[in-house]
Amino acid sequence: MTNNETKICKSCGKPVEATSEYYEIQENMHWLCFHLEFEHDSDPDSPCSDPSCPWLHIEIFKNKLKELSIDPQLVLNEALSENIKKT
Repeated sequence: MTNNETKICKSCGKPVEATSEYYEIQENMHWLCFHLEFEHDSDPDSPCSDPSCPWLHIEIFKNKLKELSIDPQLVLNEALSENIKKT
């Protein structure tokens, strides 16, 4: 496969773009599809023990915001509102 060919994820069928340089290492998948297929050791909708798990990162950030007395949902709502204004 040349660099100009579209790399398709064998798990979800969508083009692999952001992590295409790791396509072969990721078993011809997106990184997230690979993580969920081979590394994620719990319910796919819950954080796992892998330090690179995005759900784990989200939980860590939510917990830190709460520790700082900041409502994570409020932060998300404000960010989404700002994002809508930009479009």
